[in-house]
Amino acid sequence: MLRSAFVRQRRAFSVEILETRALLSSAAVISWKMAPQIVLDKAHGNAPDLPNTSAYVNPAGGYQVLLDASHSQGVQRSTTFTWTISESGQTVATVQGRKPEVTLPEGPYTVELSAKGLQGTTGPVVVDQSLVVKDVLIVSIGDSYASGEGNPVVNGLYFLKSAQWAHSPDPAMNLENAKAHRSTLAAPAQFALTLQKNNPHEAVTFVSVADSGATIAQGLLGPMPSNVDSSYILPSEIDEVRKIVGTHPIDVLTVSIGGNDIGFSTRLQQLATNSVAGIPSLSTIQDQVNADLATLPQQYAALGQAINSLDPGKTLITEYPDLTRNQKGQYAPIKLAGLSAISTSNVEFAAENILAPLNQAVATAAAANGWVAVDGLAAPFRTHGYSSTNSWIRNVGDSLRYENSIIGAFHPNAQGQHAIANRILNVYDQALAAVAG
Repeated sequence: MLRSAFVRQRRAFSVEILETRALLSSAAVISWKMAPQIVLDKAHGNAPDLPNTSAYVNPAGGYQVLLDASHSQGVQRSTTFTWTISESGQTVATVQGRKPEVTLPEGPYTVELSAKGLQGTTGPVVVDQSLVVKDVLIVSIGDSYASGEGNPVVNGLYFLKSAQWAHSPDPAMNLENAKAHRSTLAAPAQFALTLQKNNPHEAVTFVSVADSGATIAQGLLGPMPSNVDSSYILPSEIDEVRKIVGTHPIDVLTVSIGGNDIGFSTRLQQLATNSVAGIPSLSTIQDQVNADLATLPQQYAALGQAINSLDPGKTLITEYPDLTRNQKGQYAPIKLAGLSAISTSNVEFAAENILAPLNQAVATAAAANGWVAVDGLAAPFRTHGYSSTNSWIRNVGDSLRYENSIIGAFHPNAQGQHAIANRILNVYDQALAAVAG
């Protein structure tokens, strides 16, 4: 009898403990994230789209917030969730469900979650949390290194299949993207995509109006004929940015420009003919490079004034990667069809007398105009130049195969663009840390 009574008391005590634990373990938990603005498109190479429209940058009603109560404890089949979103004490939205979606303009909000029917509870369990709806707008301007030349989102196949470039649901912009050879495999787009993945509590919107073949005067500040179709005129990139973004503040503006202003592709052709026939002379090439370099400070200053009119939070200008070295980090000849097209000595000349001064001009322009220089690309590309067995640079054969022309040659491939994107991200993080510090 005594033993039975003891067992009954122990069972009752156990039940009481279990009920207390159930009550204590029941909790309403708020989780949330922003719906991504940059979305991979399976129908177009599984690459991000590039809408480049005002409606995309300034979505009606605001940005989609994904609420989530699935981490709540003690949830039963009968449990219900009610979300109340308020701004400055005023209710702006009420939604139901475990994972509802709500569209909100940018700004601070208070979210209240009321959970009814959690295990071990007799009334609603209410919690609240502050959140900030924020969109980071990243805009890319510049030349072919910014547009992603050499990297269609869907590769062509010689002249049997056309390449596809970044897709926009707007037909006119979709055509413009193709005429400008814009790709979301380009470093600025990949930088934006990584930033979105790294911080799910912020939306990231990406716009690129970079044009293959652009110079500062023709392309960024003024209109230019398409590099692939001279009958198609691309608008000024600065004007187009202003038209697309409207009143939305630009948080980050990435820039790549200067290579076409000193005729980089022409200098490569001259070095090729010099390698074979000795003309033009290296001194003639050097004089032309020096003359072009001398004009850059004034052109960068004009660009700086135009950029100031856009009032971006940060302007990041990238230097040009070194494409002159092989897998051993040594200067190596550039070959076409197995034959040397540019000699080793001329490749070294290009690195030291064209590329290095150009990157110095970029750094000087950054300091003069209050931009942040994205430098440090020499190290990652040191063993991945045009002649490397593990090249990060498109060769002529690749360009013919993937986009039915040689325009894509001497541009970073997808691996090279990722390396540049990583460097942009590092410099961006350092800039933010410096501001915070």
